[in-house]
Amino acid sequence: MSALRNPEVPLPLIDEIVRLHRAGFSLLPLGRGDGRAPLCKYRPDERLRLGRILAPMHRTGSSIYGVRLAGLVVVDCDEDSLELVQQIEVRFGTSPVHVQTPRGRHLYYVGGAKKPPNLRGEGLPVDIKTGATSYVVGPHSIRPDGGVYTPIIRALGGCDLPKFLDRRPPLAKASFRQPEGTRNTWLTCEAINMVEAVDGMDELLHNLICCRDEQCENPETIPDAELHKIAAWAWKCRLEGKVYRGRDSEFRLHREALDALRSLPNSSDAIALFVLLQGAHGHTPGRRFSLRWESMREAGLTDLSDRRFLAARRALEAAGILTVAGNHCAGKRSRSYRLHRIRPQMEGVANVTPIKQAP
Repeated sequence: MSALRNPEVPLPLIDEIVRLHRAGFSLLPLGRGDGRAPLCKYRPDERLRLGRILAPMHRTGSSIYGVRLAGLVVVDCDEDSLELVQQIEVRFGTSPVHVQTPRGRHLYYVGGAKKPPNLRGEGLPVDIKTGATSYVVGPHSIRPDGGVYTPIIRALGGCDLPKFLDRRPPLAKASFRQPEGTRNTWLTCEAINMVEAVDGMDELLHNLICCRDEQCENPETIPDAELHKIAAWAWKCRLEGKVYRGRDSEFRLHREALDALRSLPNSSDAIALFVLLQGAHGHTPGRRFSLRWESMREAGLTDLSDRRFLAARRALEAAGILTVAGNHCAGKRSRSYRLHRIRPQMEGVANVTPIKQAP
């Protein structure tokens, strides 16, 4: 094995892999993709021989391996917060093995019979990983980007691991309030979401006041008069049948744009393409999007031939309705476009100012 050793793979890492393998752990050579994908194929119930772990790592110069989690549970914290770790250990028991990761910390346990809870759903930056098809990056690994997995409390395999048990009550969900700068938009969306479930505008206004008081930062700076305007606008949308319901909704077409296209030889194709793009992207000012005939034809979005589609696209560009937002880069990205607005007596104006939807 020493004759095949790649000097780029640190000896302490090799020693750790050999030690863990002899202690009975099932390991994987990693290094593909972002560095954390396996370098070889394997069966879910297969424990790889030591040579099948080290050989791909020497061949590729990889300094990262995985610990498979059949019979193990790893609590993967995305933040290295002592308060978060204490909460975890109060609920699931103290782990004698902690590994510091580039983002947070791994806590090791022996697997329990019950399905682990979804801590992300409780508002915590924590994943619980377990099972024969799961694995985590092993101690002493070094990712291609330089991130290191460092044991900071005991060594894996050097002590008995406790059983993973969920001791209720659940961890407190992280509190979140809508920050200033997003409150009006959020309250407007909440009004639309509630407007068809209330009996009148007074009930809608009462609900918005509760949302403001309980879920917005500095609620005292949002006057009742502002909420009244939002409620009145949402109620008017309901009465006029303009509440957004996915595809059952309306979008705007500017007459100046249609006028600019009617004078072109292929006006019908150009107007059809404009309507399609306006319906898909016009509600998001300044949005970039790709425009490939092959993809749109496969998705059933157009029945134009490639020649007529190209002519329609060029017509939109000539009219100032469509402009190139980003050029093609081979192997990385396709050309992107952006819709522009046509206004009387003006050049094409970049569609970067949102249409005001609420008072």
